[in-house]
Amino acid sequence: METLPRGVVMAGLGVILTEAYEGPPNPRETWFVNNAADAGLFPTLDALSAEDASRSPAPGRSTVAAHAGHLRFSLEVSRRWVTGDRGPFDWHESWAVHAVDDAAWAELRSSLRQEYAAFRRALDESGEPDENTFTGIVGGVAHAAYHLGAIKQMLLELRGAPAAAPAHAGEG
Repeated sequence: METLPRGVVMAGLGVILTEAYEGPPNPRETWFVNNAADAGLFPTLDALSAEDASRSPAPGRSTVAAHAGHLRFSLEVSRRWVTGDRGPFDWHESWAVHAVDDAAWAELRSSLRQEYAAFRRALDESGEPDENTFTGIVGGVAHAAYHLGAIKQMLLELRGAPAAAPAHAGEG
């Protein structure tokens, strides 16, 4: 099997991370989110009030704020993983946030952005990853995509619309 250069692989991962967190740089060309400039995680969270981020779509379900806190923690773990730290990590604690006020919601979104930037720097500064590290990086990308989708579905439920697939087949 032919080996792809590190730069090609890391650039591809960077494009997907950007789309997941920041949204597509060009909404006409997306890899997995819909074709809206605000499709990424950051613009989605920025559009929510603290009150909406703290609402659960149903009893016993997590909140958007909980998902945001979990993602912040997962980015920290991913950054530490890339730099060789294998934990242990308290994943249970990553779900500690449930409800936020305005100040806590602003701080959570800010710390999520800071951890995202730190993870991106760690990727840029990392050397050739071993298989375990690379698998962790890919897992982190998939994890972000999963939670973005989960949050989008939660928002549909919170707004009273049924959680469903996009209306248009093939919509990215």
